[in-house]
Amino acid sequence: MGAPMSADAPSTDFTRLAQYPGSGCEKYDRRAEIFGRDDVIPLWVADMDFPAPDFVTDALAERLADGAFGYAKPSEGHLEAITGWLAGQHDWQVGAETIVPVPGVVPAMAMAIRAFTSPGARVIIQPPVYFPFFQVVRDQGRERVENPLVEQVSPDGIRGYGMDFEALEAQAREAEMLLLCNPHNPGGRAWNEAELGEVAAICSRHDVMVISDEIHMDLTYPGIRHTPFARVADSAGCRWFTVTAPGKTFNTAGIGGGYAVIPDAEIRKRFDRERRGMHLGEGSVFGLTALKAAYTHGAKWPAELMAHVASNRDRVIEAVADLPIEPMWPEATYLLWLDCRGMGLSDAATDPGDTALQRFFIDEAGLGLSQGIIFGEPGRGYMRINLAAPTRIIDRAMAQLRAAWGKRVAGRGPA
Repeated sequence: MGAPMSADAPSTDFTRLAQYPGSGCEKYDRRAEIFGRDDVIPLWVADMDFPAPDFVTDALAERLADGAFGYAKPSEGHLEAITGWLAGQHDWQVGAETIVPVPGVVPAMAMAIRAFTSPGARVIIQPPVYFPFFQVVRDQGRERVENPLVEQVSPDGIRGYGMDFEALEAQAREAEMLLLCNPHNPGGRAWNEAELGEVAAICSRHDVMVISDEIHMDLTYPGIRHTPFARVADSAGCRWFTVTAPGKTFNTAGIGGGYAVIPDAEIRKRFDRERRGMHLGEGSVFGLTALKAAYTHGAKWPAELMAHVASNRDRVIEAVADLPIEPMWPEATYLLWLDCRGMGLSDAATDPGDTALQRFFIDEAGLGLSQGIIFGEPGRGYMRINLAAPTRIIDRAMAQLRAAWGKRVAGRGPA
């Protein structure tokens, strides 16, 4: 590869629409399949509309120019890029020996369930939560136990989620594992040290292993810091490890690849045995290249990205201020969780993909959002919108939403 890029290398153009119809991207090219029409503004799947930063695409272009793409192994400095990123971005000191490559966060959770729980074991999840959590438990032949989050309002009127620790304590007595979403998708909570400490203490008391999905760890809003579960786990005597990846942060999810951080040598050995038993390699040529470039040159990127996302967040919140839609204030992720229950539209159809609420957003507003019910029963009546798009796209979406609701209220829309 060529000369190293500077740490303040230019990142990307947040006005550029890099995903578009016909580009082979899921967000645009699956619209007809997902929403029944191919002209909705797609603000659903959690990737970004703008390109990956220049330091990533330049590194991929250099690697592509080599012209040979045989079996890959991490290059020199790969593990140091990961440990340096965790230390620099999150004040999280880990040894290179604790890093285990994985093909992605959800596959890593599947391997963890198989390696550390018995057939039929109870695995706790906390809905509303990233919907693959439901399926990954079921697919491994385990029993899903739901510990629903609770809605809270702070003294200054900020809405957000908290955890039901009393219920968690009772459920942990008969469970073997907890899948933790930290930061939380779709609610946008960046769990704080006290909350995570309580989770660790409960799970330690009942010997429940915690797998912490921290793929959104870099995506916190200005003034908010991510707390790794690792910060509280060891002192509580909790069995745990973390899985994450650079894909959400740098818009490289389609390249794949991630890693687990597993400090406990025996847990690491057991997990790696499961991974090797599935004959998984150490990553793809381009996944390894993208990760190293991102973590070596991307220190300033998350702040640049989240400043843009924060501006889009504020525009959406302002646009719906006089509509019967209440956003849940996010601390992390580029996703915004919208409480649409005040709209009075049914979200109780047998087919969760075909409810009055969903049909309003698709047919009347022309928007393709993620329906809340797919994140679990507590998500009924909610919609999730992706803010990682050029501002003009967000503004157009909000104009369509306001026009559609205004037409309905005036009696000119569907009854």
